Amino acid sequence: MGYSLITLLAISMIVFSLVRLTGDPILLFLPQDASAAEVERLREQLGFNDHLVVQYGRFLRSALTGDLGFSLKHQEPALRVVLARLPATLELAAASMALTLALALPTGIVSALRRNSWLDRLVMAGVVL
Repeated sequence: MGYSLITLLAISMIVFSLVRLTGDPILLFLPQDASAAEVERLREQLGFNDHLVVQYGRFLRSALTGDLGFSLKHQEPALRVVLARLPATLELAAASMALTLALALPTGIVSALRRNSWLDRLVMAGVVL
């Protein structure tokens, strides 16, 4: 349980950092001819002027309560956007799992039956790759 929490915390830090490293998100959603005052107003409104530690704390607290924020791109709550795409995501995950099982089980069985053969080495090389 402890390792899971550490892993989730590390993943959240990585995602938060990557989003911040990709550039100023404010500039992506305002017209190119937006004034400096408009950019600053939106930056202040969304809390991007705060220190990164404060922003991360707010991000983590919101994520833990299920509030994923507001999608600027879709102009609706982000949770609604995620939930709308959940069926397609689950379908893709199920297809991926089925394909993985369809390939992995027979390959593993053949590899186990023919230990140390050229076929076993080929399978192991494929797994490593």
